[in-house]
Amino acid sequence: MGIIKDLFVTPKMIGAWGEREIVNKLKLINPFGKNGKILRNIYIPKEDGSTAEIDVVYITTKGLFVIESKNFSGYIFGNENNRNWTATLYAGKTWYGAKKVEKHHFYNPIWQNHSHINVLKKYLKMNIPMFSIVVFSSQCEIKELVIEHENAYICKADTFLTLLQGIWNAYPCILDDLQVYSIYEQLEPLTNQDRAIKEKHIAEVRARLESEEKCPLCGGQLVLRTARQGTNAGHQFVGCSNYPRCRYTRNL
Repeated sequence: MGIIKDLFVTPKMIGAWGEREIVNKLKLINPFGKNGKILRNIYIPKEDGSTAEIDVVYITTKGLFVIESKNFSGYIFGNENNRNWTATLYAGKTWYGAKKVEKHHFYNPIWQNHSHINVLKKYLKMNIPMFSIVVFSSQCEIKELVIEHENAYICKADTFLTLLQGIWNAYPCILDDLQVYSIYEQLEPLTNQDRAIKEKHIAEVRARLESEEKCPLCGGQLVLRTARQGTNAGHQFVGCSNYPRCRYTRNL
């Protein structure tokens, strides 16, 4: 059964489950005086003609909650000032019985969501509060995170509603129901994007990697790759072009 599951459960599906879990939790609190509008997978146009993809936006009278879902397992290490964070997980044993550990690097989600918020503010042309929330899977363990940025929050899925309630209670209402619906109407069409828009977004990420970023270990060119075996088979990641001499990788 485990082999069959590994064949049919893709990283894309796992990511979608994480987003759906967040949306389902938001739907639970809507009847309790929140009455927000929920949008998922929004492709926001940028000034240079490219797009920014936002996982979930919760539009409320308090402002906009911009939510990034990170459905990782294992131990999470990161710092607000570090470009890359690390997810470390147990990956079985070697043929001689030693533990195998996989380390996956991923772009700082605080920076990632901050850029999403900047794009969203420019698109809406509104100066309203926007709260950045990065939600990790309940299956992971957050070991070392240093976060000091105002309006930037990190939590696991099982504490997401508690965090949201705390933010809700700490800030006044600044929008009325009509304004909430108006913002929803502006953003909702950006969720119904066809395959061409999504493929264009992936191509833009690939081009940006290959033209701007260098490997932090050896200075080589970073390229977009697809894992062909192991627990991440089918998953796209960033790798160094000097592989196998340099084995730097980072999850998208």
